[in-house]
Amino acid sequence: MNELKQKIAAFLEWYERRKLFLIEETEENTDKNSPRRILGNRGYALILVLLVTTLLISLAANFIVETQTTIGYIKKFDERLKTSYIAKSGVELATYLLEADKLGAGQFLTGRASDKNIDSYEDIWALEFPPLPLDDGTVKIKISDENSKININAFANEFTEQTRYYYMAQLFFINMGLSMDFADIMHDWVDIDDARLPYGAESGDYYTTLTPPYTAKNRAMDSIDELLMLKGITPEIFYGLGGGNSGIEKNLVPHNEGNTSIDAGALADLAKGGGIAGERRSVDEIQIGKEKNRALAEYFRVYGDSKDFLHDYNKININTASYRVISALTENMTDDKVSEFIRRRLIKPYSSVDEIKDIVGNDSEFEILRKYITVSSFIFKIKVTAVINSTETKTTVYYNRNTKKLLYWCEE
Repeated sequence: MNELKQKIAAFLEWYERRKLFLIEETEENTDKNSPRRILGNRGYALILVLLVTTLLISLAANFIVETQTTIGYIKKFDERLKTSYIAKSGVELATYLLEADKLGAGQFLTGRASDKNIDSYEDIWALEFPPLPLDDGTVKIKISDENSKININAFANEFTEQTRYYYMAQLFFINMGLSMDFADIMHDWVDIDDARLPYGAESGDYYTTLTPPYTAKNRAMDSIDELLMLKGITPEIFYGLGGGNSGIEKNLVPHNEGNTSIDAGALADLAKGGGIAGERRSVDEIQIGKEKNRALAEYFRVYGDSKDFLHDYNKININTASYRVISALTENMTDDKVSEFIRRRLIKPYSSVDEIKDIVGNDSEFEILRKYITVSSFIFKIKVTAVINSTETKTTVYYNRNTKKLLYWCEE
């Protein structure tokens, strides 16, 4: 547009110069029938027509480009709005699946008897559905169990030495080849005072010395991403890209959930009244081992009950806990014990925490541990991806199935 304005200004300047030239020519040659005067006027008129035509074409072309761009923006905005609504519908569908599972109505999809009093990777919410057609686009739903993780906010109490989750965090970091000091650092961030644990970090001795300075939160964390503000937790460690024994661990696996996938064909067969979705391979065919993913958000959480560290919301579900979290339950959880732990639940999910007593081995140790573990879940993470053409909207929600409340909502 600026270029067009410059062209018009240049034309007007040329026009003024040409007009002065014609006036001077008229004064010198008063003969109106002079061939020079006639040819000069005709040439001027021809050039003027060509210039005006050129300007009109430029204006028209510019208008067309701007119109097409505007239409493109409007279409993109319309698709963005639609994917947003599709994503919201996906969240609603996910909560219905969680409620259906709680009522024991998931058997028609899994083909296996479902115990509504426990939560495991046998349940309907754990199935990995393919993208489902909805309106003009598709929606993909992924539900994961937050009760499979260690709740950092459960550290925030005056009985640190009695809080098993703090102890689990220490073991977790040791197993990752990282400093167990991170457990102290996490504790100092969420506790209610400025008293530093031996290897922790508080406002006065660390955070206020940074550029820019800030203070330790000294209350429950609102998001797991807050870990990036803690002393020593770099993006490399937070996202699991390096640090500790990263790169030297052996026999890693994608996950220890078994086969939770379900394809579109199986889903269509089920809709017609036949087939079984999400059939699993034999346990002997499934490799068990430490998970490849080392991102801290896969093993720690911030949703639960920070006021009562023994609350059910904070407990770790032994049916869904990862290999790395199971390894941190006690210091006696060897690789063989963890593998046996997972192998048993792949055959049949645990219906009681007492079923792992023989794996733990130590009776007094188990009596302490049982206060922190469970076979059911309350808090779930819902990830929904809605797509229309090239427009994509991702929504992440944390949901408490017991209270039916959304704890967090983020749309990208």
